[in-house]
Amino acid sequence: MNPEDEGRALVRLLWRSETGEPARARKGPKQRLTVDEVVRSAIGLADAEGLAAVTMRALSARLGVGPMSVYTYVPTRDVLVALMVDAVAQEQPAVRRLTTLRESLAAAVRARRDEYLVHTWLLDAPSWRDVLGPGRIAQYEAQLALLEDLPIGDIERDWLLVLLESFAAGAARSAGARGAASRPLTDAQWWGVVGPELAAVMPPGGFPLAARVGTAVGEYYSAPGDPDAGFELGLQVLLDGLEARIPGLSAT
Repeated sequence: MNPEDEGRALVRLLWRSETGEPARARKGPKQRLTVDEVVRSAIGLADAEGLAAVTMRALSARLGVGPMSVYTYVPTRDVLVALMVDAVAQEQPAVRRLTTLRESLAAAVRARRDEYLVHTWLLDAPSWRDVLGPGRIAQYEAQLALLEDLPIGDIERDWLLVLLESFAAGAARSAGARGAASRPLTDAQWWGVVGPELAAVMPPGGFPLAARVGTAVGEYYSAPGDPDAGFELGLQVLLDGLEARIPGLSAT
């Protein structure tokens, strides 16, 4: 399939519920599944094994159909991933306006981070073309609505959302990496093994600041850090900076 036809097929499939577009992406055997079922199965596979595991062959095996049958529902893997991203977006609760814009933005960032932590493969999905379907556009519309009364231009509104999105994604990636690294042992168990070894090989007094702060953090958390606490601190610092630059974030 050439890129132009792929783009057209993507839009038709993303908006299939609104347009009544037939589930079938191209001619092929009589279908016994729906596009929604294919997409949900792909999401389940990605949740369990990561985005790289979502191949057309693996998905067909999961669905119990022939290796080429998946292509009668979605024409390419790229289209499938875009459908997965939009389907997840449609499952998310709507962004709500709270007492202040600052509180609303904080809640939106927390929700986006939680979305990434539940579906960690989203961090590996291409993002610059994903605001095409009803799920992602609805998310974008709701986020923009929070910013509508701010004295900034439309380009700045988009930049602000990109900034908040980048922070949520980075925090989720950091938390996900910590979780993956600590599966065999808890943080406390791992540091119980590694800590004495590290102390034995590090030159005494070679890294005084790192040793002092690292010791304080380790004693406080019984681990090298708390991703949730770090996320909340970073979020408040980020919002402090935005509030200093843009008036109205704390207005009711």
